[in-house]
Amino acid sequence: MTLVMENLTCFERIECAKVNARATRYPKHTHEEYVISANLSGVERIWYNGKQQEVHAGEVTLYNPMTVQASAFCEKGAQFISVHLDGQQVRSILDPTTSANGLPTFQEGVIQNSALFRSILDLYAQLGSGDRDEALLVLLSELSRVRTVPHTAKEPLRVAHLIHFMKANLYETITLEDLCSEANLSRFHLVRSFKALKSLPPMQYLKQLRLIEARRRLRLGDAPAHIAAELGFFDQAHLSNAFRKVMGASPASYRSMSGA
Repeated sequence: MTLVMENLTCFERIECAKVNARATRYPKHTHEEYVISANLSGVERIWYNGKQQEVHAGEVTLYNPMTVQASAFCEKGAQFISVHLDGQQVRSILDPTTSANGLPTFQEGVIQNSALFRSILDLYAQLGSGDRDEALLVLLSELSRVRTVPHTAKEPLRVAHLIHFMKANLYETITLEDLCSEANLSRFHLVRSFKALKSLPPMQYLKQLRLIEARRRLRLGDAPAHIAAELGFFDQAHLSNAFRKVMGASPASYRSMSGA
């Protein structure tokens, strides 16, 4: 079982890496950025928003920010290039004249688009060259072709309030009982309603928010041991295990590869 991130390059709030995966899986998780990948070889079975699809060589996968996703890889394995795009940067390039708070949304899941696929490969190939910025603009141009109308339905106020509460208290001890009190719901109704809307139970969603914060701090060069202690993980090993499952690298390796 292997899940290995290699050749990670970070620039202008963007991450690009090659990932090798064999006989393993990504558990349900989420990212604050757009995540777009080009499948180079093998088969990936993905799950998002209750849908299941297979991704084959030459195809692209795309997730909008905070979409809960998961995937699995067979014994033969798969290799892909993964790009994390900062939402505000994407908005500033695609919608430079608008001050709207909402981010652009794109078609999610498997995308069969050879031009988009090639633009991801080209960005990866140009990471160390002077043509990198142009390659990024070409990728965003191809992305704009699969842009969709934003889903306008708002989260129920209780869920939106709970997520705001979680984000405001990432460094505090939060229990399920605390969330029940905040939402004025029983444990059963809280877990059922939150999972129905966000695809994860509330405490697991909180863990994902803390992993996002851990990534941010690792990029700043903070020590994994300090991050683990301050964000409420049992110890550094607990953080490392959770982090590796969603990133394919240990916190220390990620910090080193990100240039922190």
